[in-house]
Amino acid sequence: MQSKRNKLVFLIMSIFVISMATACGSESSGGSGESGEKIEFKMGHMNSTEHVQDSMAMRPFSEEVAEATDGCVSFQIYPGGALGSPPETYDNILTGIMDAGWGLQGYNAGLFPVHSVLHLPFLANGTGAELSTVAQKLYDTFPEIQEEYKDVKVLWFHAADPYAIITKDKPVSSFEDVKGLKLRAPSVEAGAMIESWGATPVSLPAPEIYDAISKGVIDGGVLPVAALADFNLFDVVDYVSLGNFNTSLFYVVMNKASWDKISPEDQAIIEEMIGEPMAKQAGEAFDTQKEEAEKKAKEMGIEFISLSEDELNKFKEASKGVTEQWLSDMEKKGIDGQKIYDETVKLIEGN
Repeated sequence: MQSKRNKLVFLIMSIFVISMATACGSESSGGSGESGEKIEFKMGHMNSTEHVQDSMAMRPFSEEVAEATDGCVSFQIYPGGALGSPPETYDNILTGIMDAGWGLQGYNAGLFPVHSVLHLPFLANGTGAELSTVAQKLYDTFPEIQEEYKDVKVLWFHAADPYAIITKDKPVSSFEDVKGLKLRAPSVEAGAMIESWGATPVSLPAPEIYDAISKGVIDGGVLPVAALADFNLFDVVDYVSLGNFNTSLFYVVMNKASWDKISPEDQAIIEEMIGEPMAKQAGEAFDTQKEEAEKKAKEMGIEFISLSEDELNKFKEASKGVTEQWLSDMEKKGIDGQKIYDETVKLIEGN
C-alpha cells in the first residue's frame, strides 16, 4: 500500500514539474501571457488560402513562432477578408479588430508617402525577393519611413515581382497600344504612371480584378505575373507585356497593444524571425508563383510580349513626371526625397 502511495505521489509531482516547465508565462519558461495562458492572435488578409503569401509566408511564420515559443504564442490566419475588406485592414489592426494583418500600402492613399518611393515607375529591377529586401532596408534605414508606421508594430515588409501590363483582347506591343485602355492601378503612383501613358487608371482591390476584366469594366491591369495564379486570371487574360514597370509594397504589421501582451523573452525570439528574413521569404514566394504562373499561362496560350528598348523608353519618358512630382511632394514636407530616392536606386542596383 505504501509503495502504491509513493508511486502516486511521484506521478503527481512529475506532472506538476512538467506543467511548470511548459507553462506559458511561468518563471521557469519565461513564456508569454498572464497566469500562464497561451496567446493566439488573429492575423487577417484579403486573399484565399491558395495565395502564396498565405501558404508560403504567413502560415509558415505562425508555425515557426509557435514552435520557437513552445506554443506560448501563435497566430490564427483569417483569409478572404474575414476580418475586414482590403481598404479596412490597416485601420482594423490599429483599432485591434485584428491583432495583425497583411495588406497593400496602395489601399491607404497618402498614409505611407515616403515609403511609397518604391512604387515609382521603373524602379522594379530585380526579383521579388530582392525588391522585398530593399523595401525592408528602406524602413530600417530612414526615420522618415519609420515614422509612418509609428502606431503599429512592424513585422515585415515586402514587394512583388516586377509588374507587367496584363490585358484581355488588346495586346500592348508598343507605347501607342496602351493609350485609351482602362487598367487597374494598385497605388496612387501607379495610377499617375498609367495616366501619363494616356490610359485610364481604375482603382479596385485585387480580388475584384477577375470579375472586372470578365465584365469589361477594365481592359486589364498593371500587375505582377504571379497575380495570374494568385487570382486565377488565366481564362480572362490574353496578353502579358513585360517591362518591369513598377512594383507594390505590402505590409505585415501588428497592433501595438497585442504585441505588448507577449513576454519580453518571446518578443526577443520573434524579433529574430521578423524583418529582413521574412521580407525575403515573402518575396521568394512571389518569385516561385511567378515562375509557375508564367509556365501555366504559356501552356494555356497566353502571349508574352517583350517590348523593344525603344518602346520601353517611350513609357519611361512619359512617366518621368511621376517621379518628379514625388520629389516635389517630399520637398514640401521638408523631407530629403532625393536622398531616399538615390538610396533606393543604390539598393536595387546592389542586388
